Amino acid sequence: MNSLTTTNTADWTFKEISTSQYTHGFHQYPARMHPEIATRLIQKYSTGSKTVVLDPFMGSGGVLVESMLHGNNSIGIDLNPFAVLLSKVKTTPLNPKKLEKTLEDIQRTANDNYKNKVTFENTPDKLDLSFWYPKDPIKKLPILKNTINQIKNKSIREFFLICFSFTTRRTSFQKNSVYKIYRMKPELRAEFEPDTFKKFTEICKKNIQNMNDFNRESKKQKSKAFPILGDSRDIAKQFSKIPNDILDDGKAHLVVTSPPYGDHGTTVAYGQFSKHPGLWLDLKEKEELLSVDSNGLGGRKIKDSSELESPILDKLLKKIKKKDAEAVKKTNLSDRAGDVYAFFYDLDSCLEQLSLNLKQGKSNLCFVVANRMVRREKVELDEILIQMAKKWDIKQDGDIIYRTIANKATATKNAPENISNKKGDTMNQESIVLLKF
Repeated sequence: MNSLTTTNTADWTFKEISTSQYTHGFHQYPARMHPEIATRLIQKYSTGSKTVVLDPFMGSGGVLVESMLHGNNSIGIDLNPFAVLLSKVKTTPLNPKKLEKTLEDIQRTANDNYKNKVTFENTPDKLDLSFWYPKDPIKKLPILKNTINQIKNKSIREFFLICFSFTTRRTSFQKNSVYKIYRMKPELRAEFEPDTFKKFTEICKKNIQNMNDFNRESKKQKSKAFPILGDSRDIAKQFSKIPNDILDDGKAHLVVTSPPYGDHGTTVAYGQFSKHPGLWLDLKEKEELLSVDSNGLGGRKIKDSSELESPILDKLLKKIKKKDAEAVKKTNLSDRAGDVYAFFYDLDSCLEQLSLNLKQGKSNLCFVVANRMVRREKVELDEILIQMAKKWDIKQDGDIIYRTIANKATATKNAPENISNKKGDTMNQESIVLLKF
């Protein structure tokens, strides 16, 4: 596509297009940006292979995958160590033949160990297996984990660890339709009898085929992706980890990203989702893993009350503060105005960092966001973002594009006041905010 047009003349829903092609579907992950959005934005704003793409809220690395397929070097930043590992695996081309051979070795060794009743003490300490798993995975997951950890090639080992991680979720009592940690209902648990080795093999074969497709296409390009564990409130520190020849005088050119729509505790709990997989994988960054939600945007209250230069936000905070005072039920969510302010304070810090680490006069920024409800008040994240960005010389570049969320994995209902049986609709439309610097 050669130009971006408004939703009136172009379809941004992509309802009929898979979100799992290439390496995108390697592992379930909350609220992934549709790959076609990233593709369309990169095609529009990339001026050639030298355009460096940055996703400061990388998640599972979809923007990095699309950047590689388009021939652009890319950098992704995320606080979540599980997301960083997943992004690394998705952007590391591997020989499918070697993966197929390794899978055969894993299957043979795992089956032999199971038949010989070999056991391994390698399950997560903080996970009650009998609470979260049926009998079959309790026996077989430790065998798979041990077998995979014997693989000498690090990239291949990490590929199969991601397959294993997905298996730990698909064979557990966790609800697959939600991203916070909930168990299936008792009647569903009673009928749930997964074959762990079979499920692992299915996931591996699918991922190997998708890796084959990705390997074939990415070979045509010479681009690289750099997933970084770090904080986008200090982008310069993260860029110091990148080879000098990748950046343009230490700076990037194009931002394509979908930041959190609010604090993790009340929107999408990325940390909760990643906790069990990260514990199974023995991620060395355990402290970071367990504090993803509290370290994310708006995760901590802000004592500073500095002006964020958004009249829309100022008006909203006054309304929410009034409703906070009127709330009958006091909970840990009593200071919703403080939560909203903390989120935008942190987002503003990221905008400042972007202004310091992008090529001025040569950069574009594309944010995919959604407007949520707090205290039954609409938080116009798209408009507030535009207003806050102005003071960093980041200006709006075209009308906001609206798209219906057709296949993004997010909840359709929530309890905004944290009161049982009082539900509200969640976000069903996204806004694509186009900016320039």
